[in-house]
Amino acid sequence: MKEILLAHLKQYPQMQLQDVVKLLYQSEFGGGHMITSPEKSLDRLKEEYKSFKWEYSPIICEPIGGEMYRIYLSALEDGLSEETLNRMFTETAARASGTREGFEEKLRCLLQCCRSGELPFTLAQAEAFLDTYRSQGYPAVRHSSCYRSAYHPAYRIVSASYARYYEAFIRIDRALRERMQVQIAIDGMCAAGKSTMGRILQSIYSCRLFHMDDFFLQPYQRTADRLSQIGGNVDYERFKKEILDHLNDREGLEYQIYSCKAQRLDCRIQTDWTPLSIIEGSYSQHPFFGDIWDLRFFCEIDPAEQLNRIRIRNGEAMCERFKQEWIPKENAYFDTFGIREKSICLTDGKTKNSKNILTD
Repeated sequence: MKEILLAHLKQYPQMQLQDVVKLLYQSEFGGGHMITSPEKSLDRLKEEYKSFKWEYSPIICEPIGGEMYRIYLSALEDGLSEETLNRMFTETAARASGTREGFEEKLRCLLQCCRSGELPFTLAQAEAFLDTYRSQGYPAVRHSSCYRSAYHPAYRIVSASYARYYEAFIRIDRALRERMQVQIAIDGMCAAGKSTMGRILQSIYSCRLFHMDDFFLQPYQRTADRLSQIGGNVDYERFKKEILDHLNDREGLEYQIYSCKAQRLDCRIQTDWTPLSIIEGSYSQHPFFGDIWDLRFFCEIDPAEQLNRIRIRNGEAMCERFKQEWIPKENAYFDTFGIREKSICLTDGKTKNSKNILTD
């Protein structure tokens, strides 16, 4: 928290005590105090955007601590839709779980920085401000007039899980404006966050999300010939027949998932048609499917961190199997079919040349 406070002071040297307290409040509680309903929140966002002043151009997406970010309304000029930003904001508010104890801990950090001289306020000034603030019941704080005049702040508080995929949201919103239907594939290294990315996108777009893990080979299909194929260890034929061939069907589609535990096809899933469909998982960009994707994403991770995540998630024995069997198969698939080269590569949600996100 101290590092974030000092970074904001460097970025916004006109910060006053109440601006610091506002930052700490938002990092703990988010921005839910502004929301009476998602619809009214969207209306307010649209009105604010109409009157947005552009004299100052901060980093579009910046951390404020507590796994919270500020996304500035300038993101809407970048291609993010008002509806997407509002949904991030309201979903974040609905899940915020800050506590007064957590907030007090951050206020103590503020006092320590004043005591050490790292913030431009005396300890007496900070203590007097906080005494009054606490007596008022810890209300939400407005930006100071000095701060508003200097920086014209206009932003929404969103969870870090949304902010880290900021550039993916931008690309998806642009595609949705251009097409009636958008199909996305999220491929990449195991344990690199493909499923996480899929769930995060689905939580904002309320779209269909399909998992390649539901299409593992059935026991009778695991022949030596099939397993020797590059990318052959998923049932890409059934995936195409049950999913891809029916993405355009306005009445929706129905498919069956494979249960690894039972080693057989299990329950049937019925989905309605949505403008956006997301396919996540290794081999989701198999050339058998053809060039059908409007957007291709590739999730990367450092190999050492990859093994560490697998070890935590699956245990030591399974980690060794990943290392000796499944990771080499995936790498052969990536290299043979140029999956990385055809995709937008993401590490922890961000592209390598990301310029708009101030990392935490």
